[in-house]
Amino acid sequence: MNHPSKIVVIDDDSDMRWAIRSILTEGGYDVAEARAGGEGLEIIGKSTPDAVLLDICMPGINGEEVLRRLRRLDDGLPVIMITAFGSIPGAVDAMQAGAFEYITKPFRNEQLVEIVRRAVQQRYGDRATAAAGVRPAITGVMGQGPSIQRLADQIEAVVATDYSVLIHGETGTGKEVVARTLHQQGPRAGRPFVVVDCGTVAESLTDSEFFGHEKGAYTGANGRHRGWFEVAAGGGTMFLDEIGNLPLTGQKALLRALEERVIHRVGGTEMIDVDVRVVAATNDDLKERSKIGNFRGDLFFRLSEYIITVPPLRTRPEDVPFLAKRFVDQARASLGRPPAEIDPAALDLLCGYRWPGNVRELRNVMRRAALVASGLILPGHVVGHLGDDAAAAVPPAAAETSLRGRVQDRVRAVERDAVLDALKQAGGNKAQAARLLGIDYKTYRTKLKLFCAGHGAIADERC
Repeated sequence: MNHPSKIVVIDDDSDMRWAIRSILTEGGYDVAEARAGGEGLEIIGKSTPDAVLLDICMPGINGEEVLRRLRRLDDGLPVIMITAFGSIPGAVDAMQAGAFEYITKPFRNEQLVEIVRRAVQQRYGDRATAAAGVRPAITGVMGQGPSIQRLADQIEAVVATDYSVLIHGETGTGKEVVARTLHQQGPRAGRPFVVVDCGTVAESLTDSEFFGHEKGAYTGANGRHRGWFEVAAGGGTMFLDEIGNLPLTGQKALLRALEERVIHRVGGTEMIDVDVRVVAATNDDLKERSKIGNFRGDLFFRLSEYIITVPPLRTRPEDVPFLAKRFVDQARASLGRPPAEIDPAALDLLCGYRWPGNVRELRNVMRRAALVASGLILPGHVVGHLGDDAAAAVPPAAAETSLRGRVQDRVRAVERDAVLDALKQAGGNKAQAARLLGIDYKTYRTKLKLFCAGHGAIADERC
């Protein structure tokens, strides 16, 4: 390990805390102390320890209750119960409730170090197991190029922790895919994953949406409503999509809930503990926005304990063929049709395009192509759906010196092939060929006449 493992000791006996700290510090561990259960829960909620040493008998919140709360906070955190000889039955009950091990006072130094070593080893083993599923989950969806491998590295580093994560990337790059991977491959998998579109949160309803409300809390509140925090409260993940769109009043309320880990519904007095991991996403530079005052700096730092950057599609063209084929196969399956291949010339167009809409735009283009194509995706099935940057995707003809002329000739050649191949696939039926290309019959006849006449284009035997 590159850094010392962190151990939290929760015990109301100052002499016992001193003894444990001395033994473990000498053994190379980083030790934090808490003299009460509530204080220990606060320390653990703000950090990610590797193991906890917890006294069973304490005033206030006793060890068994602290253990129950820790199980909800982080089910994979090893908790070692400290007990006097006469309280062994209580320690056995704690083991059944999920404690890693118990140790009786007085104990031998080497006994304590050995139990802690095994606990930390299990913790890192759990993290390694979680991280092992990240790479296939990401590469199976986003591609296998170097940029996606680096993205998987970032996710693996944080997936098994409770760090708040800020995912930064352009619109359409796959930020929600990353957020779901963090949830599904981490210790909170199987618990609620709550998606919040911060751009749709009305400022007047922020508290109600986040925290819920009681019946009669305001006009129109006809019954009790559970807010997003409460839905995710039992160990789930809350994904705050486009967090930069959240109004300042909502930012303040969100920060308070994240710091206090407790909420109450609007119009209610019941305090509700929330065990929630927060993952946020943005395409804004929130740090810069915080400097000019339209995003809270304290909330930015609370959300960005770890930052993951998702690369735009234009920087990783090597992933375009994989993604294009994946989207075509998905669309064809949903239509109940057999798989379709992608013509190499069509792939050239797709790989050369800059994709301002990123993966989302590629998906839409391939879904349309899958709908109109028969068994082969041709250039004509995609070129009409690309944006203004499509001309830049067309390779130049070596014999032409004018850039504009090269682009125009290449586009005409691509369009000609699409028109004539569609006619061949349709068995000479012009109306069917027009339908295959997704254009009207009159437009198709005009183009066919142009290309078959040999004016401005090369005549073809397919005419």
